[in-house]
Amino acid sequence: MTMNYFEQLLNVVRDLPETRALQVLDFARFLKWQDEAQAKEMIEFEAWAENLAREKDFAHLSEEDVAYIVHEIRKER
Repeated sequence: MTMNYFEQLLNVVRDLPETRALQVLDFARFLKWQDEAQAKEMIEFEAWAENLAREKDFAHLSEEDVAYIVHEIRKER
């Protein structure tokens, strides 16, 4: 039977001295914080983009419309 990543991690951490295990815990908390911060930034960016689209009257455009417009503009360069 193969162990999943969580089981493997737990087995490794159990064998570490306490100070090293605390470092692993600190790093795991940092990774979690980083993911949460990135998700928050994405939500804020999406809200900004939606507001801008409404302000500029582009809210009716689909993603395909935007991709087409960008493609056409890049072709002209």
